[in-house]
Amino acid sequence: MEHSELFLLLPRYEEVEGQPEYIRTKGVMTENEILKVIENINEICRFIANENYEGYYDADNVSSFLYPVETMEECYPSIKTRMRMVMSRWGENWRMQKVQKDTESYMCHGLPIKDDTLCEMAERKAVATDGSVFLLVNQDAFSDAVKAIQVKRNQADWELEVRKADFKSVLKWYETNRKPQRIFNLNPKHGENGKGPHPANKGEKVSILMCSREEAENMLLKAIGADLRVLYFFDQVHNQYIEFKCESENTYHGFHLDAMDEKRVPEDIKLMLNKLI
Repeated sequence: MEHSELFLLLPRYEEVEGQPEYIRTKGVMTENEILKVIENINEICRFIANENYEGYYDADNVSSFLYPVETMEECYPSIKTRMRMVMSRWGENWRMQKVQKDTESYMCHGLPIKDDTLCEMAERKAVATDGSVFLLVNQDAFSDAVKAIQVKRNQADWELEVRKADFKSVLKWYETNRKPQRIFNLNPKHGENGKGPHPANKGEKVSILMCSREEAENMLLKAIGADLRVLYFFDQVHNQYIEFKCESENTYHGFHLDAMDEKRVPEDIKLMLNKLI
């Protein structure tokens, strides 16, 4: 079944050998700097929790990043435990179910690469037959300006999409790459452009869709929720929350919430939306 696969890549500690040369090196980081990286990854996990994705990391890459922690553990209390917890939340070590093959050749920037994340992504993309999509999430492993990397697998070039590791960049990518994509269904019960509700409602209170179908479709792609049954977004044009209810699988209808009804938007979702918009 089509889905998305997200591969996390971290910088490498400058004294560690055997890591790919294209990965940025770092000196000794402070405890707060490492905790900021951990929280950044954790925040992405919170925002994409409902996406149909598989997350992967390279345990060797993580070990390279944490090398000073391993050698000076007394200076970094609890760091290893917190990193282990966030990696578990992110996904799995791809080395445990490695797909790349020693019989295939891989190159990046004209240089051979082997046994690394780019090889793994290129191989998975090459053999995928279900329409799945792949994203490299760049946690300062190289410049934030990089949006794609070309990897040559044998004689074929494979473009790997890249986004910097922050929740806004990753969610923006999902707006056009979600698998399967969300579908908006205009329910006449809630009207459109503030006109409605449908006469068949017999005077009962019914929430109204204040925007157009097209605007609602766009907001649905950005909406978040505690689970996929109900999603929310904040409509800045109308200064109201909009709620999307799942009808079947990935199809939703939507309507705006007045001051009374917006109380049902969970507080944690409101906080997340405040960060998002």
